[in-house]
Amino acid sequence: MLSDGDVLYLDTTHISCDLLAFRSILESGPDLPAMRKAVGLWKGGFLKGFTISSSPGFSAWQIQEEQNVFYEYKQLLRSLYEAEIKQGDYLSALNHARKYLHLDTFDEEGHRAVIYIHALRGERKLALQQYDTCRTIMWEEFESEVEDETRALVQRIKNGEIRKDGISIMDNTHAPRLAILPLYRIDIENHEVLLFLNMVMEALEDYFAVVPHLRIISRTSTLAYKDSGKRLSLIAAELQADYIIEGFCRGDETSLMIEARLLQTKPDEVTAIKTITLSPHTDNPAVAARYIGDAINMHFSPNATIETPKAGKVVQQQSNVHVSMFSNKLKLQAKHLLRIDEEGVCLKAVALFREAVRIDPSDAEAWAGIGSALLAYSDKGICFPNRTDKLQEAEKVARKALEIDEEEPTALTILGTIAVQKDWNFDRAEELFQKSLQLRPNNTRTLRDYAELCIMTGRYEEARRLSEYVNALDPVNHHNFKIRFWLHLVFHEFQMAEDVVRQHFLLYPDPPLDQILHAHIHLIRGNIDAAMRCFEDIDPTKEMPLSWNHALLVGMGYSLAKKGRTSEAFAIIEQLQQNKSGTVYPYIPIAQIFIGLGEYDSALDWVEIAVEAHDPGLFFLAVNPLFFPLNNHARMEKIVKKTKIVLVNL
Repeated sequence: MLSDGDVLYLDTTHISCDLLAFRSILESGPDLPAMRKAVGLWKGGFLKGFTISSSPGFSAWQIQEEQNVFYEYKQLLRSLYEAEIKQGDYLSALNHARKYLHLDTFDEEGHRAVIYIHALRGERKLALQQYDTCRTIMWEEFESEVEDETRALVQRIKNGEIRKDGISIMDNTHAPRLAILPLYRIDIENHEVLLFLNMVMEALEDYFAVVPHLRIISRTSTLAYKDSGKRLSLIAAELQADYIIEGFCRGDETSLMIEARLLQTKPDEVTAIKTITLSPHTDNPAVAARYIGDAINMHFSPNATIETPKAGKVVQQQSNVHVSMFSNKLKLQAKHLLRIDEEGVCLKAVALFREAVRIDPSDAEAWAGIGSALLAYSDKGICFPNRTDKLQEAEKVARKALEIDEEEPTALTILGTIAVQKDWNFDRAEELFQKSLQLRPNNTRTLRDYAELCIMTGRYEEARRLSEYVNALDPVNHHNFKIRFWLHLVFHEFQMAEDVVRQHFLLYPDPPLDQILHAHIHLIRGNIDAAMRCFEDIDPTKEMPLSWNHALLVGMGYSLAKKGRTSEAFAIIEQLQQNKSGTVYPYIPIAQIFIGLGEYDSALDWVEIAVEAHDPGLFFLAVNPLFFPLNNHARMEKIVKKTKIVLVNL
């Protein structure tokens, strides 16, 4: 031992330590024998079984160091079996690939390695058995299919195309997907510091949103993993992420240290680390994000730099630096609030964007932010959208944003959405959406609005492709979930619709909406009794959002109508009519119940009212097969001619 005051050190010149030997080998650029020696030093974890309960700081360091050693060992195994494959030592490669897979049985790269090596050894049956094992694990744990790379590898095995040379285990043909996870906070409870961290993460997403050929998984999805305790490999599998930015932070309102790391999920390799120390009280979160982003972006674009965006995009160039910093903080805080799926929070975001505009009236992003928050407030309905009362104000601020910056992507998306809801001008909306996506290809709001436009114009396959793209970027988004769900129903893919509901609510429980949606699947399949059993299991006294209530009432009313319980169906129509005034639209639900009653003229009356009111619920004329009986009526064609909506016809 060596001592220096009250600090003790180990004299490493007089001890033997497996970790020091392990890292010494890694740093030496090892050959095959040295790599095998290093692998043999692994005994199952860093300081396994040892803790100091009275020292939170030690525990945090220990966890971090354990992850570092784990990543180093896993990467070593991968490098080793790949080197052994090149040398033709397939038996040893298979042994090390199995060790790699044993570390994380959910890592599909490990399964692919074992499958591939079996194929190289001529063990086709064992390769296909490993594939079946992989498929079983992926389905039982995540209820998802295996990745495209795995299917492609197995197909090449079946085709007899596997050779020792000239074929890769992975086929990296898709654009890489990046997930920015919430930072792990060590002993941080101060509200202002937590808010500052949220703003840094929002700014970091803004930074990478402009990196070419990179898909950014939305923070709407990544926030679901805050303090989840899940392994990174599990998170990567659920989000289908190729890269993850994760890390930790510690400090207080005077000094804050942030360490961010870029992890390549296949093969669990840390490729970049950036540590910064700053003050949450005086420093700009956008600048902090830029320091982190510049360091990490070197991995994606080693010879490129991200240009400083125009005013309002990440870091504004204004003469008054303090004013600019405060304005940026307001916008980043507002963006974070919009991730929270609550109406009142949307209005708080509107107020923050308004304050940013007051500080700098030339900030196009802030003007567009007001419109985005207003539309978010108006668009909370998963089953039946509630209101369009904010459209006029949203249009006004979006046009103001474009006067300042004609390439403000959020403003373009807002005007595209309004072109649909206000004027039924699908051509103009498509033009605006396409222009917005050229500027910001990863914008999930634009993509899903474009998908809805494709549905309303009868372009179902195009809508499906857009929906799958959005799902890769934002797998927990409720609005995209709605699109995927109804697309399956319009194609009568009932089992797939059931799977979407089960997968979504398995990860993010939200009763009784799952029961309501299962009941609607039964209705479309014609199984009225099964639907009614679902409705009867729902607590009628449970408070729920208005759009859910409409979905529950229309389902119950339609079921009662089809069972001949006419008076009870009319009672539900009366209940829905109580919500007829103001900005709430029950018109399409009422029309659906009249279809169940066989009173098509009354149903058409309510569809006509919905058209005159520009009811967003008209979307369901294009996707809900229960509206098909109206399609043969000449009056229906005349009513929807104003909207240019293509009626459901599959």
